[in-house]
Amino acid sequence: MDDFGIDRPELTGTLISLEFGPGGRIQQLWSGDPNFPDEHEEFQFIAPPLNMGEEITEDYFPGTILLGARTHPDDPWIVSRNTSASPLDDEDETTSGVGFVYDFAFLDEIGATGNFYEIPGPVPQIVWDVTLTNKSRRSVEIGELGFPLAFNNVYEGFSRDDQGIREMYHDRVYVHKYIGGAASYIFAERLNGHAPGLLVYPGNDTRWEFYNHVPASLNTPYRWEGIPVVYAHSQGVIEREGWQEWFSGHTSVVLEPGESRHYQMRFASSEPERPDNLNAVLSACGKPTFKLFPGAVAPASVGIGVEVHGATPARFWTDIEAELEMDSDEEGGFCFLKPPTTGSVKVMMADTQDRESEAHLLFIEPIADLIQARAEYIEKNQVTDQAGALNHAIAPVDNSTGQPMVDPETYGTPFGVEASLGDALFLAEKNTIYPVKSQIKLLDSYLTNFVEDDLQNPLNGAVGSILPSAGSVAISSGRPHTYGLVACLYHSMADVAATYGGTDRSRKGYLLQAAKTIEAMFKHVKMPLMGIPLLSYMSDILEAVEAEGLKEEAARLRRLIETRHVLFGRSKYPFAGDSIWSTEGFEEAFSAAVARGDEAAQERILRCANASKSLAPSWWWYGSDKRWREDESFGQVLADKGELCLGPTMVASAAMFLRTLDRDVASLPESTLRLAFGGMLGVWALVRGDGAAGMGFCPDAASRQFGMSWTTGDVGVGLYHYLRNTGAYVLPTRTPSGLTTFGCHFEIETISGVERYVIRPWDGVGRKVVMRQIGLEVLTNACRIVEVTLDSRKRNATVTLDNSSDKELVATVTVRGMWGTRFGVSGKELQGENEELRLQVPIPANGVLRQEISVIE
Repeated sequence: MDDFGIDRPELTGTLISLEFGPGGRIQQLWSGDPNFPDEHEEFQFIAPPLNMGEEITEDYFPGTILLGARTHPDDPWIVSRNTSASPLDDEDETTSGVGFVYDFAFLDEIGATGNFYEIPGPVPQIVWDVTLTNKSRRSVEIGELGFPLAFNNVYEGFSRDDQGIREMYHDRVYVHKYIGGAASYIFAERLNGHAPGLLVYPGNDTRWEFYNHVPASLNTPYRWEGIPVVYAHSQGVIEREGWQEWFSGHTSVVLEPGESRHYQMRFASSEPERPDNLNAVLSACGKPTFKLFPGAVAPASVGIGVEVHGATPARFWTDIEAELEMDSDEEGGFCFLKPPTTGSVKVMMADTQDRESEAHLLFIEPIADLIQARAEYIEKNQVTDQAGALNHAIAPVDNSTGQPMVDPETYGTPFGVEASLGDALFLAEKNTIYPVKSQIKLLDSYLTNFVEDDLQNPLNGAVGSILPSAGSVAISSGRPHTYGLVACLYHSMADVAATYGGTDRSRKGYLLQAAKTIEAMFKHVKMPLMGIPLLSYMSDILEAVEAEGLKEEAARLRRLIETRHVLFGRSKYPFAGDSIWSTEGFEEAFSAAVARGDEAAQERILRCANASKSLAPSWWWYGSDKRWREDESFGQVLADKGELCLGPTMVASAAMFLRTLDRDVASLPESTLRLAFGGMLGVWALVRGDGAAGMGFCPDAASRQFGMSWTTGDVGVGLYHYLRNTGAYVLPTRTPSGLTTFGCHFEIETISGVERYVIRPWDGVGRKVVMRQIGLEVLTNACRIVEVTLDSRKRNATVTLDNSSDKELVATVTVRGMWGTRFGVSGKELQGENEELRLQVPIPANGVLRQEISVIE
């Protein structure tokens, strides 16, 4: 029984205040804004009281200790938590603060004390010191030492209107995790990205090696992803639960009679609104931090750079044989890794204080190879030939069997139809870059024999989202998501028709059908004023319809789209999707804000979108947002509410930021660049070398969906976003070099005293080269850019294009930013118009062509 009397102990720090309850657990944790520490407005981070079956959230408030121990290696682990505590006697206190003596039922051998106090300074920190002592006369092995952190990430009780969503974004948090030894942290960030944020991390002589969510919290009816638990020792929980070994390994510790072991956790307030403030706070607190370039996922031939701040590295090493380029000084260090093979790599760093930290990286095949492998896999493994509605369909695959999913349950929710359309969408966009006759024929058959025969009513354009039986046509045409998929599919096929050809219809024919689909959506769907995936591309479809001369269709589309954009302007938080909490609404809301010229809305959307993402240096979290089962649109595809990372919204949000790079600025926030680039690359972690794919990755061992998703699902949507939005970028930053790159190798050569910039894209698409600070853009609608060169005076350039198809293609190449108005190109003089030079370049089948451009005047 707790001996606290009526009053609850409290600890008031400079920025963080704690109120304690039963068991010495934190009942309330308030934090102030580091920018305005003297103001009284504070934010409360602790979860509300909720039932989780036979457990309650209070059992897992911060200040809880989960302890598992045994006295013999053959004995079972005995597990307990601090259900009660008494005040620490004054004479036992080692420092001022609030202290407790914890009681663990069934573990009388272990004595435990905890003391909370503040360390003042530029970054005030609340410290929790925990001491475990073996009070018995025999050795005790501690195999489980976990610290649950039940923060207020429960998205329950809010209405779906603008006011309700605003309140949710103001009052609730994301919980970002990173488990990597001494550099580990938990970051509770408000959904709106505003200060304060709460940073929790291991203190002196402590490292975290494992995390999971409380299993009971993953199976509640609440809008909630559950309660995370971080572990200093986790061998016991892995053995007890029968879980697979996690990425960082698992340890236990043996306490001899009378021996004690000390552990520490720290809490600090953070200011998320400042770029990369999380790393800055950790570094200021003397904690090692990692920065990755270009991301946590990258082609093995490109490599990944790892910057360390907040500590001086003494050495780096990896869990595979690999050569490392390393450097370090008093302010940090750097390691560059280019492994000999693909696969996951754990990069470990020991600093001069003997602390060990790690980053988890994933090296993949060249992206161009993965694009083509994925398309070939779809063609060979996912096209069905069974009679009925699914004849000629592209079906999602059950990765456990390798077989297409054609059972009625898959199509009894929108999941089956939308997964099918997602892979078709990727395949169509892929064939605008790497055209293959058989795949184009497959896509036309898919449109004719599945989409138009079973999904879309030819009379009115309505698109169904559910197939109730193998012998019926689709029903439930009131779901806007399905229309966006179909409209974009027709748009991509129009681009195939315009470049490679070989399609059943003309470009105009596909665009007419795309326009009809969008019009039907506005007619047959009660359109919510919430962002819908892929509707951000409606403006691109409108532009294509106008360019094709379809004036009447374009006029109708323009009225519908502009009206929707205006209506979006009346809402500040049009972000809810199928769930009230969802990241799927950001892309269309941002597109509408751009169309309105509403910069305040753009800033708010980008801030909220970035708050949903993580920069934890682990390939499944870096640049990723997450989703979990809250609605029924996925049916039983998601087994519980375990976090599913690397989904399509990650790439869509990254593409939003890339859209802002159409203007030159002095420098760009490094953390935002890393979120964007990491988000673009992360989706390729889901594609295997042979083209098989999963719809996401769950890193939570407590979830029934731990590991790569068992189905391809909607991975095609994320891949489509990548193909349409990626590019080769050379951008200004505040780094010592002043430049950062993405999607390309960049060099500066000096030939005969003249500086020359050389860009060689490795993004796998090769449609866009952007040198923002230098002010050059090169775009092509067909073939791939394999190299661009430019002299520093912008008078001479070359563009090298590759045509991998089996026939000659004519590429339209657009060049912006050269220093002139008239140009010499292949012996001809051309005039620049509308601030750009446009070239029609014929490239032979399976050929490479180098086009030279020089300024005449």
